[in-house]
Amino acid sequence: MRMYPNEMSGGMRQRIMIAIALACGPKLLFADEPTTALDVTVQAQILDLLQSLQTDRQMAMILVTHDLGVVAGRAHDIAVMYAGQIVEQASSASLFGNVHHPYTEALLESIPKLEMAKHTRLEAIGGRPPDLVNLPGGCKFAARCQYAQDKCLSEEPELTADPNDPSHLYRCHFPVGTTQQVPWPSAPAGMTQKDGDS
Repeated sequence: MRMYPNEMSGGMRQRIMIAIALACGPKLLFADEPTTALDVTVQAQILDLLQSLQTDRQMAMILVTHDLGVVAGRAHDIAVMYAGQIVEQASSASLFGNVHHPYTEALLESIPKLEMAKHTRLEAIGGRPPDLVNLPGGCKFAARCQYAQDKCLSEEPELTADPNDPSHLYRCHFPVGTTQQVPWPSAPAGMTQKDGDS
């Protein structure tokens, strides 16, 4: 090739990076945000290429992305991470159909929907992410969680299996959809209300 990277399209640069990654015949491909900054058509082409290569080469793939649409349509199993730890892990069908962690719930609520009126403000997750160098004790999402209680600030939840689906794991003392959840007004003192933050 006689081209410099700045002379190539974003899709072409992504294809070259994929070729470089596959040159040594890996059994596992780690694709970190492979569709970032690409238009929708090129995104679909790159994802189709990755899926085809995965099937042809019989390799596993870890797809890291913030695009929940990509995750819903392409992933078999999903691990949702917050502050460097897995907070929920399940099959795609189980996770999108039966959310357990409040962060996963908040992520799904923040997705734009086709039926939204024009200029509708997207749902934001209140509060601020924790300092990753000095992580707080207890649940890492507690300061932003609408269901947080005192226990969340002091005790870090273990990764727990759903009794009805043992492959669906979550890290929460008061999982979404249970009677243990208490609405925001009962949250610990000193926590910022979700609606007041951006």
